[in-house]
Amino acid sequence: MMKKTLCMLLALILLLSCFAGCAAKPAEEETPAKENNSAAENQENTENNNTNEPAQDETPVDSLRAYEGTTITVAQNQGEYIWDKLYAIGDKFEELTGIKVEWQDIPSSDWDTWYAAQFAAGTEPDILFSMKDKTSYFDQGKLMDLTDYYEQENPFNGRIWKDCFTDGGLDDCYSADGTRLISTAITFATVNLYYNKDIMNTLGLGDKAPETYSEMFRMMDVAKEDGTYIPMSVMNSMGWNLTWIEDDILDALFHDTDILEKLDIIVPNGWLDESEILLGLKTGVLQYDDPRFIEYFKIMKNFTQYWNQDFNSASWEYESLFNEGKVLFNFNGGWYPGQVIERDIDVNYGTAQKPYVDSDFDQYGLTSRILYTAPAGEANFPVSKKCEDEGRGGAAVLFLQFMTDYQTGAQMYVDAVMLGTCVKDVVLPAEMAEMQNIEYGDAKAVHYQNAFKFNAEVSNLYWADYTAYLDPSSTQSAEDFVEQLKNELLPFLDEAIEDYTTYDVLSYVGQVS
Repeated sequence: MMKKTLCMLLALILLLSCFAGCAAKPAEEETPAKENNSAAENQENTENNNTNEPAQDETPVDSLRAYEGTTITVAQNQGEYIWDKLYAIGDKFEELTGIKVEWQDIPSSDWDTWYAAQFAAGTEPDILFSMKDKTSYFDQGKLMDLTDYYEQENPFNGRIWKDCFTDGGLDDCYSADGTRLISTAITFATVNLYYNKDIMNTLGLGDKAPETYSEMFRMMDVAKEDGTYIPMSVMNSMGWNLTWIEDDILDALFHDTDILEKLDIIVPNGWLDESEILLGLKTGVLQYDDPRFIEYFKIMKNFTQYWNQDFNSASWEYESLFNEGKVLFNFNGGWYPGQVIERDIDVNYGTAQKPYVDSDFDQYGLTSRILYTAPAGEANFPVSKKCEDEGRGGAAVLFLQFMTDYQTGAQMYVDAVMLGTCVKDVVLPAEMAEMQNIEYGDAKAVHYQNAFKFNAEVSNLYWADYTAYLDPSSTQSAEDFVEQLKNELLPFLDEAIEDYTTYDVLSYVGQVS
């Protein structure tokens, strides 16, 4: 009897095992199918934004729960409109990993002083959204070295983490010496030409944005003659807005010179940094009365007749004028489409790549567009060394890997902020489709304009002189203005070289051919 009972029990166990096996099999087959469908959708919608690599990654689920129960702090300085979306991203990460994200929301105006105070007090968060001086903090031993992690798999998709990014996407994530990766990046911001479609139609300018300065100035002439609309709105109360114009013009005017080749020897990176600007001025390779500089100031002065009359004092009014449908052209960042949606702005606009200075427009102009490198990551995410020392480094890195996974965090973040992305295979929102058509190459903005801003004191003097020169009431010629700059700015050169301690500029003088 006992033997019979035992046999029946064994048979029952065997039968139950078969049912369990049958029930488990579909679940094992479902997950890859779901992932492959998602990847196919991403591929179908992604054109030239990133790669054509089939997205067939599998998520190694077990590795995602390695730090379950850990809490990490993430400090961010994004606009309030995005906070709820960030919280949702954190919730998704916790769902997948069991790691809780505590957000610290810091106003952007307080950001730099806030995190400096936190590091000084030893209360810094685990992850920071952006640090303009992250390299110096890394050199002080206050930020985590992420280099080795980049050579390992991103557990959210099985790809080597470093391979998850577009070419150049991590360029702004390196230490000062270029040897260590100390942060990660998700998005980048471009500067585009925005145009009012309704005004284009009203003025008979067609529906195609200008590709060259010749075309743009012709269209602005039409708008100026009509008198109903402002041809272009800008602001000069903060220097960065005009910089979007200045860099392009100077790069075009100096494109056929050997100045960059001669000077890019201290930090050979394809553009002129502060030390190389000082070297150029000291050796005479850069000269204020170079005819190209004179031509540049002529172009900028000519530009002013098309701008809003109060451009020298204007702040964000320059953007409001465009939003109100009063302006034909406006240069703005790649973040503008997101602002239009978030603020429900009623403006019928188009976006295009910035026009280039062509040879028909200026004797020093280009015969074809300079193809710049794709922008490096604009939002950088370093991890504090304290986080690593206190045992949360692995969890923090996992969060960064989540944020740079094209299927989850990166896609959620790009959808939220409406910016271009450094992460491969993320699908750009429809409103940003034009950004996918921008061509990139190997050139970098050289920043010749910094020849007039080689230290803080000189920069302030230049700003005052430049503002007065651009004023519509000024009759000063470009030649006279350059002579004024020579007399006022160059006497500070030797002092600036002496005070500049990062590199011994004078030791390179003999290397300049």
